[in-house]
Amino acid sequence: MFIGHYGPAAGVAGKRVKLWHGFVAVQFLDILWAPFVLLGIEKVRIVENFTASNHFDLYHMPYTHSLVMAVFWSLVAGFFYQALRKSAGLTGATIIAGLVFSHWIFDFITHKPDLELWFGGPKVGLGLWDNRTVAVGSEFLLLIAGLGAYLMGTVAKGVSGRIAPAVLFILLAAAQIYGNFGPPPPDAAMAAQSAIIAYALFAALAGWVDATRSIKNT
Repeated sequence: MFIGHYGPAAGVAGKRVKLWHGFVAVQFLDILWAPFVLLGIEKVRIVENFTASNHFDLYHMPYTHSLVMAVFWSLVAGFFYQALRKSAGLTGATIIAGLVFSHWIFDFITHKPDLELWFGGPKVGLGLWDNRTVAVGSEFLLLIAGLGAYLMGTVAKGVSGRIAPAVLFILLAAAQIYGNFGPPPPDAAMAAQSAIIAYALFAALAGWVDATRSIKNT
């Protein structure tokens, strides 16, 4: 899953957690995964049409995507969020931890069985990626629902506040479509580098949206 991860981040963004904070949180496991691949700590093979939705054989990623490590990284993220952003309080930290862990839940639904439960343990995954129509549709539904909730809970500060969410959605949609229907990357390093650029870009765009909209008074 790619843009679908961002749906929950948008849906819970508000006074406690900014949109861009949520965008980083839901992709935190993959943000770790990319440099781990570049360092040779985790492994991925590029296999054209490995699933109906992408070209990645994610055969070794225990340090970022095993269940036990997903729990660990979620707790770490929540702890540091509370320490660095005291105004968010325990509620904000809990939201961030939940968003980080939501990545594993959605990956469990979409991946082939490549997610270890623990180091050396059984691998799980329901394989929704093998049904591209349902997988892509689910991605867009999650994102649209989350962004819709965010837009209903915020107001634009000006013209840019109306434009920024549309730009964010269009670029996310384009990235998703290219990932599902475009050619495979030439190698694992390029896949990891592209991931780092994409996550940074979309977090920055989410920060732009944050800056152009304000939370509605309730």
